[in-house]
Amino acid sequence: EFGINVGGVNYVGEIGSTQLIQPKHLEIGLIYKRNYNERIGLRVLYSRGKLSGNDLNASELDRLNREYSFANNYSSLGAAIEINYVKLPVGEFGFSWTPYIHAGVNRMIIQDIYFDPSPSVTSSRASGKVVTVGIPFGVGVKFNFGKSWILAAEVRPQFTFSDNLDGSFPNAEKKPSAKQFSTSLSSDWLVFTGISITYGFGRLPCCRD
Repeated sequence: EFGINVGGVNYVGEIGSTQLIQPKHLEIGLIYKRNYNERIGLRVLYSRGKLSGNDLNASELDRLNREYSFANNYSSLGAAIEINYVKLPVGEFGFSWTPYIHAGVNRMIIQDIYFDPSPSVTSSRASGKVVTVGIPFGVGVKFNFGKSWILAAEVRPQFTFSDNLDGSFPNAEKKPSAKQFSTSLSSDWLVFTGISITYGFGRLPCCRD
């Protein structure tokens, strides 16, 4: 299968709202899937998006008083496994659907942002780019219609191995004067909510041999 992936993404970390699912910015990408049978498949996804946070949208009093804000851009390339709850016969006429789960690993390129130590500075600044790793997982539901078209809707939380998507934990060696205010031991999260539309091609029906 080959197609597009589009939806909303939000960040959860040290700045702004801590609500888990709150799509705010557009993420768009290209997706390729290889179905090994009617239950299990491997997918590769390249996507680009934006994330941001503003303490004025928070519910915690200390964040509201602080009034920090940031914006960051990212690109991501990763692979994941999909497991369908029931068999999905791609390549057959008719309509079918199934819930599914997925999990994988991503390589992310993000802007290296930071905050100046001045109390009057409440917005982040960018200083080049850095690479980090993310672990996406989640659930979804997919529909097979018109023989080879597949529509899928999913929620994809992503744990990242970075606590500086928001500029709260900059590299002290690169920016010794930058302000650090990370308030927990947890890394930052991204949450994607959206759809993909793909077209199945090649040896159809899928994996009948």
